[in-house]
Amino acid sequence: MKIKNEFINKILLLLTGNSLAQLILFASSPILTRIYTPEDFGVFSTYTSLLAILMSFASLCLEKAIPLEKNHSNTVHLMYISMFTIAVVCILNIGLGFLNLSLFRLYGIEASIMNDFLLSIGLFFAGIYQVMSYWMLKEDKFKGLTHSKLLQSISNVISQFSLISINHPGIGLIAGDMIGRGITLVYIWRYFLKRMHWPKVNYRRIGYLLKKYEKFAKYSTWSTLLSSLSMQIIFLLLMRLYGPDVTGHFSMATKTIGLPISLLGASISTVFYAEVAKSISNEPGRVLHLYKSIITKTAMLGVPIMVILAWMAPGLFSFVFGEEWRVSGEYVTLMSFMFLSQVIVMPVSQILFLIKKQRTQLLWDVSRLLLSSIGVLVIFISGGSAETAILYFSICMGTSYYFFALLGYRAIHSIDREDNLKK
Repeated sequence: MKIKNEFINKILLLLTGNSLAQLILFASSPILTRIYTPEDFGVFSTYTSLLAILMSFASLCLEKAIPLEKNHSNTVHLMYISMFTIAVVCILNIGLGFLNLSLFRLYGIEASIMNDFLLSIGLFFAGIYQVMSYWMLKEDKFKGLTHSKLLQSISNVISQFSLISINHPGIGLIAGDMIGRGITLVYIWRYFLKRMHWPKVNYRRIGYLLKKYEKFAKYSTWSTLLSSLSMQIIFLLLMRLYGPDVTGHFSMATKTIGLPISLLGASISTVFYAEVAKSISNEPGRVLHLYKSIITKTAMLGVPIMVILAWMAPGLFSFVFGEEWRVSGEYVTLMSFMFLSQVIVMPVSQILFLIKKQRTQLLWDVSRLLLSSIGVLVIFISGGSAETAILYFSICMGTSYYFFALLGYRAIHSIDREDNLKK
């Protein structure tokens, strides 16, 4: 009972802090949508899409091994490696900008070097923060994580409001996001300096850790990249095939509904990750019970909410953000199946990493990416509308999440059964 209460208390702590952080972002949205245009949000969604893709592989996924490592010096060296590879990716991205090979052009956006510079700085801030957050997760520093999320939201909103005079599509939103991430990194870095001992770099130890956790770099990096592409490819396709206005409306729909879903999912997932890392080798039965319990309860919460939201979304978006954004509400209705699956599965979405089923995760990510992207392309080529493409994407992604939940259950059940046989 004590363990269960501690688990719930940790979730509530993260959920409360993250709720406040997301509430700040949501409260600012009706004003931002009247200041910035759908085109601005389309360009901003391109930035966030590229940021998510680059973050998925920049650290070689070695930060995910931090909660699993018992030795302090090994833990810090994992952080050293991750920070170094992130810096390398940032420098390479700026180099591509100077060579006139900007990643923004993949989305059909004629970007200046400023876009690439902001993307690289944003990636550096976000990547280092992600590495540090895994150490805080390992050390049960949930309060520090909560405070940092709240600070980031406040900084983002103030910065984006302050930069509305910039006369370049999306740059005000992008620069505001980058500044918010930078301020958050300064806060969490100071938190680290007070509580962390940093040993000298040992290159032999680095080689040992790269060998020990090679599956994270070899499989998890590709899996995480493909997972990110599966979620971000739709922005690229919509921008290239249907234009910035459709992408802007789609971005607003996913941002508005996706934020609270991510809030719930990340809050539970963070605690779930820590608990599984501690228990999977000794108490797989407890992990299985926790897995089933989370999926059941999130389904009970998500089904009625998403049914009501699918019905009310067009009118709600029109009222809150302005009539121009009614289309975003219609997109929410089309994507309700996908949103529901995210509510249910996202809290346990790192389970295959934790039980070292990286190959299974990789195959699932590859399949999801191919089915979603090829289907949208076929719809466009055959003359289908943006709405048809978005509906297909929702069905494809939703089905893949439910299949993932089954894979996770079977994998944990297999470990639990083997453990019972040993006993």
